[in-house]
Amino acid sequence: MNNPVPLFQQYTPYDMEIVTTATRCNLYLIGGTAIDLLCRYYSVPFWRNRSDNDLDFWTSSDNQVKDRFIRQIGNKFGISVEDNSDYMVSLELEGGKIETDILIDYDCANTKFASSINGICVMSPIYLFSSKFDRYINTANIQRKETDFYDLRTLLSIIEKTNGFDELESHLSNRGYDQKAEDMLNNIIASML
Repeated sequence: MNNPVPLFQQYTPYDMEIVTTATRCNLYLIGGTAIDLLCRYYSVPFWRNRSDNDLDFWTSSDNQVKDRFIRQIGNKFGISVEDNSDYMVSLELEGGKIETDILIDYDCANTKFASSINGICVMSPIYLFSSKFDRYINTANIQRKETDFYDLRTLLSIIEKTNGFDELESHLSNRGYDQKAEDMLNNIIASML
């Protein structure tokens, strides 16, 4: 019997079911699981393991079926809602002890970064880089900054493989970064040379 390589590192028997349910409800993977999936798809080494009980998703604010995901997952696993705001829904799936966050985005322009890899909804490496870079330049947490630094390098490797540097440059140039942020970006790029 042939066992296919998993699409991403899985810690529970429920990870894939949760991700496929999310895909059916127009929720797109973000975070470490998304980077892991992209690395495996584009044959780029991922320098770390993804968080072991954490699945993060993005959705646009006009997604009419995100509540269906919460109901379906709740019926299957039992959930407690840790946080529910206009911008984020944080769930703890009690049957699998998995934390699931849904980022609700009101910027309609970000829908252009929605993609699918092997039938799984995942945000593009351009979006993942941009959002992680925003966190990188604004965090004071040293450990998070180091993790983000290496994740950003990994995402740049994926963007290089997909010939996406022009799109990344165009997207970042519209973000209005100051000189300090531009210097930080140049340091990440220089570290790869």
